[in-house]
Amino acid sequence: MDFVLNYLNATAVGLLSLILLSFFLYRPYKFAQSKKEAPTVAGAWPILGHLPLLRGSETPHRTLGALADKYGPIFRINIALKKALVINNWELAKECFTTNDMAVSSRPKLVACCR
Repeated sequence: MDFVLNYLNATAVGLLSLILLSFFLYRPYKFAQSKKEAPTVAGAWPILGHLPLLRGSETPHRTLGALADKYGPIFRINIALKKALVINNWELAKECFTTNDMAVSSRPKLVACCR
């Protein structure tokens, strides 16, 4: 009976050590990979996203301007199931299309592309 209790205690200590070790090994990797992201506008519907917000009584550019006043010059909205980045500042737009044009204009690789 003592042998079984010692075996269970050793197993429990080993599993606890493995869990703690994996937690401490994973944690620095997680923080090293974190990036700054633009704020996401609250109030998105599950499938429609922010389309009802853009369909309101005001024109879409005025609605986006009001959101820019609230969230800043760069923010994210959901258009249906797709995510869109809205840039509402000419300086940021100029930087995106001149300095970082290759990163911004890149398209995802197609699964069925020609050779």
